[in-house]
Amino acid sequence: MKKISFILLFCLTTFYSRAQIKNSDSLKLVMESYKKKDTIQVQNIFKYAYGFIDKEPAKANQYFSKAMQLAKEINYKEGIIDILLGQAAIEGRLEKYDAEVANILQALEVAEINRLTKTYYYLHYQLSEGYRMMGDNERTRYHAEKALSIAESERNDEKIAKTGLLLGSSYMINGQWDKAEPLFDSAKKIAIKLNDKDLETRVNSRMAYQFITKKDYVAAIVIYREDLLYYKKIDFKPMIAYDYVLMSNAFTQLNKKDSAYHYANKALKTAEDNNLIKELRDAYRALFKSRKKFGQYKEALQYRMIYDSLNQNARTAASGKIAEKARMEIEQSQKDLATKTELLQREKKIAEERNLMYSIIVVISLILIFLFWNNRQKQKAKRKIEEAFAKLKETQAQLIQSEKMASLGELTAGIAHEIQNPLNFVNNFSEVNKELLTEMKEELEKGNLEDVKAIADDVISNEEKINHHGKRADAIVKGMLQHSRASSAEKEPTDINKLADEYLRLAYHGLRAKDKAFNAELVTDFDESISKIDVIPQDIGRVILNLITNAFYATNERKKTSEDSAFKPTVSIATKMMDNHLGTGGERKGNAVQISVKDNGNGIPKDIVDKIFQPFFTTKPTGSGTGLGLSLSYDIIKTHGGEIAVESTASKGTTFTIILPINQEI
Repeated sequence: MKKISFILLFCLTTFYSRAQIKNSDSLKLVMESYKKKDTIQVQNIFKYAYGFIDKEPAKANQYFSKAMQLAKEINYKEGIIDILLGQAAIEGRLEKYDAEVANILQALEVAEINRLTKTYYYLHYQLSEGYRMMGDNERTRYHAEKALSIAESERNDEKIAKTGLLLGSSYMINGQWDKAEPLFDSAKKIAIKLNDKDLETRVNSRMAYQFITKKDYVAAIVIYREDLLYYKKIDFKPMIAYDYVLMSNAFTQLNKKDSAYHYANKALKTAEDNNLIKELRDAYRALFKSRKKFGQYKEALQYRMIYDSLNQNARTAASGKIAEKARMEIEQSQKDLATKTELLQREKKIAEERNLMYSIIVVISLILIFLFWNNRQKQKAKRKIEEAFAKLKETQAQLIQSEKMASLGELTAGIAHEIQNPLNFVNNFSEVNKELLTEMKEELEKGNLEDVKAIADDVISNEEKINHHGKRADAIVKGMLQHSRASSAEKEPTDINKLADEYLRLAYHGLRAKDKAFNAELVTDFDESISKIDVIPQDIGRVILNLITNAFYATNERKKTSEDSAFKPTVSIATKMMDNHLGTGGERKGNAVQISVKDNGNGIPKDIVDKIFQPFFTTKPTGSGTGLGLSLSYDIIKTHGGEIAVESTASKGTTFTIILPINQEI
């Protein structure tokens, strides 16, 4: 039973290998030619390292370490998780499953601390496989059930099938076919539905195990042949070698000497040619078993000695598993308790967000009803010219106010994101202090004054942190109130760089609050030589917010329609000091500050570029915009004595440029 269980467990480790990125000179060239220290460089090094996992694990680890150093330097949390999983894959290939699980647990800790919920499924899935390879079925099922629960909540058929297959395999190893078969049947139906040949092949492999237990080796061989055709088609060497081993073992049981020898030799050659450590050992074991079965004891002994030699390293590596396993169980128990608490908090937050969503729906419905009613009223007003003119003026004023409120909405969403972080710290440290004070009471009753003093010091330290983050939240609120107050129509000295950066972040977080799927790269290039200039900060802020929001909209629309999967929405904002610049008519206009907002969206068609600053003109779908944003922005800039212009290229993007004169009176 133990021998057959290992066969199944080995099949499950292919999750890493199937995702392996082929190494090439082009990847190395990209890595070495790209000099910037950012997330792209981390990904370049990671891809290059992954190509060496099977054949040169030491080299792969060397580049993973280099990528990890850079990821930590730029605080790239998602990259740190990927690299830890890459290092775990190396440990798994070397059969150091305790080290593999330790790496995955570390990745899960990074994900939970930083609330990277999108990685939870994959991490629990890998932990389930790691514990399975360690022979810990209880932990295997625990993490498989967690992964399956996440997959079902996401309604992701592919994840449901893969995780069900993993959970079913755990039951199958224990002989619980009544629980395994429904999971296998469901996985196969989904695989056929999705036309996922890889998943279907893995389901069939589990069914082959059932035939082996019933000693129906012919039926098992039929499945192994089908598997072999598929793995040859995708050129997946580890499973090609292992299918040869399985076929050799089956033919050995059927007393088919020539076939048993043939497939064992093919397994050996494939493993040697591709430097596959585990498959090489399995091939020698198959050679030993077949020779022994057919009475060639001398050759069998030679193959057994080679197998034992190869297996020695694996046994040595496994010697520390018991202690490591105990340590990880204690750590996992502690993390499970914290996870349950976090889940309760998360469920509460989800309920609050759901209620907020319902409230928004109600408000939107009321607005739609109002707009419908308003439209009917305007139709009636057309009967009289004077009444129609009055209604038009009234509606125009309402739309201008709506545009201002839309800008306020973007600011509000951004503020919510900014203030959430210090509030989380305040809540967390308050809960910790509650627990510490309870513990202090217990120690006081026991008379342990030294422990009481230590706890008191911890409480004081936490209170200082609560005070610090409370002041931070207070500063954020005061700053936002300053920016949201009604315009006084009076200029004041303003840091343009700070203003631009602030509204860039608020616009981005505001859009992210509406659409969690939206992501974009933010690029800033501020001229530090610019001193404070006299402007009305609320008005200039509205202009910058409007231009940035339009830029995000344009990049998101291109993302939705683009056939290029590598396309990445990018919005950049830059400032520049202009000494004695020229006006549009060639005249000298003195010193000025230039603000540029650029996107890589679809661009603005040439035939409508001249119309975009006209009131009520918009390229957005009906109901998505008032058509007043750019018109109001144009008026504000002109009021400041400045200029606003646009340049756009189809399929490449748009750049809006603002020029604000220095010391210009309104």
